[in-house]
Amino acid sequence: MNNSFRAWLAVALLAGFPLLVLLVIAAIVAIELYALREGPMTALRIGIVAVPALVVLIKALLTIEQSRGDADPGLAVAPEAQPELWALVREIAGDVGTRPPDEIRILPQVNAAVHERTRWLGLRVSRRRLYIGAQLFAGLRQDQLCAVLGHEFAHYSNRDTRFSGATYRGRQAIGHVVTGLANGNTFARILRGGFQGYAKVYFTVSMRVCRAQELAADAAAARVGGTAAAVGALREIEALAIAWRFFLNTYATIGWAAGYLPARLAEGYLALLTDPTRSMEIDEVRRNPRDGKTSRYDSHPATLERIRLLESAPVAPPRPGGERPASEILRHSVETLDAALLTGLSDQALMKRRTDWQTLVYLGSRHDVAETAAKILGGRTVGEALALLDAAQFEPLADPDLTVPPSAGPRARRELLAGSVRTRLSVVAEVAFADAGVARWLLSWSGPAEFVLEEPYHNALGSALDAATAGRPDTKPLRDLFAHAGIAPGYRPTDPVPVRS
Repeated sequence: MNNSFRAWLAVALLAGFPLLVLLVIAAIVAIELYALREGPMTALRIGIVAVPALVVLIKALLTIEQSRGDADPGLAVAPEAQPELWALVREIAGDVGTRPPDEIRILPQVNAAVHERTRWLGLRVSRRRLYIGAQLFAGLRQDQLCAVLGHEFAHYSNRDTRFSGATYRGRQAIGHVVTGLANGNTFARILRGGFQGYAKVYFTVSMRVCRAQELAADAAAARVGGTAAAVGALREIEALAIAWRFFLNTYATIGWAAGYLPARLAEGYLALLTDPTRSMEIDEVRRNPRDGKTSRYDSHPATLERIRLLESAPVAPPRPGGERPASEILRHSVETLDAALLTGLSDQALMKRRTDWQTLVYLGSRHDVAETAAKILGGRTVGEALALLDAAQFEPLADPDLTVPPSAGPRARRELLAGSVRTRLSVVAEVAFADAGVARWLLSWSGPAEFVLEEPYHNALGSALDAATAGRPDTKPLRDLFAHAGIAPGYRPTDPVPVRS
């Protein structure tokens, strides 16, 4: 069975899917009408089951006809605002033999796609949109971005398979219908079993067509951007996705609990990508993409297989000038990417205050340390905590999870608790010195935020903590340091804290 025949068969199955839905609806209506002739109560009993089923099926039928790509995610960029981007996109669309998009939107996701507003299961197209992830502009070269766009446009080219567009969209349409039925009542889920069987037949037939389309799109990507750029883009996108997740979890949300988010997301992501230490870590991912397992219904071959096929094909020449950063295609690139990334924030995130990166790191770190210090003090002031040490009462300040043998005497208990108390007291000292203005947390794109304590406190703090938790506790050195920094005995860490730049 050649690929062209599979495409014809897939289109036939796709066209038959709404007919199947209509047939089931007609059968339910016929049963209900027959029951009505037998008696109202019989019709009522059947109707209790039939009417919800009819609603589900009609919704499913309407779902088939709903336009694809009607949502408006991301930031729309007009031709007059980004003429260079639009010119490049039109050029690439022409290179792969398809029409350019009616709209370009920059997404807050590591992805690129061409979506169409369609009717008749994608056989009639009214509007085409191109989506480009902001992270791709931040991390790709221009030739790699061109390869990505060439790949996406190639899905809608008529060069390879006459019905490639319908086949490609059909998988999405039928899958959406089956998923919709799964969210219905019990009877709807029973009906879903039959429709799922039909969908499996369609997916099996169309799978090879879609895989062939993916490989053909990869070949188009190589023609547009060059073989090296197409291979590099496959490796780079996975690395960018991992870097983005790390960036969100480690940096962008560092001040979340304190009520803050960064004012310039794109600036931070670019800084992370260009940091020498992080660059080496990202390069490791780039050189070793995951060898993901694919199922019989996957439309995309594994990344390593796609790379292997591209590298084994005749080499396509590089795109002139393609080594420049993709962000240079955009006017006001950092501001544009920031605006696009903001569209991905939740309502809760939009309520957070915004500040610069250094202040964000200070506020986020200070909040976390202050919260820990407050738990350590248990409502006490610094002076009250030091008074406990003067009285050789270590246990109230020690880690409550620390286990001390019941047979240990007072001195042995104190020595066992001393290490825990010293560590926990240093946390209290950190936030106290920070609130006094003689310590801060510095932003580092290479690792965790660095705590920096000014002199003379930095050199003297270690010995003062040692003295305070010694066998014969002496808190005077620590009290003197606190007094010198302006930390009163009545200090306890609280929120809010003044913003420090």
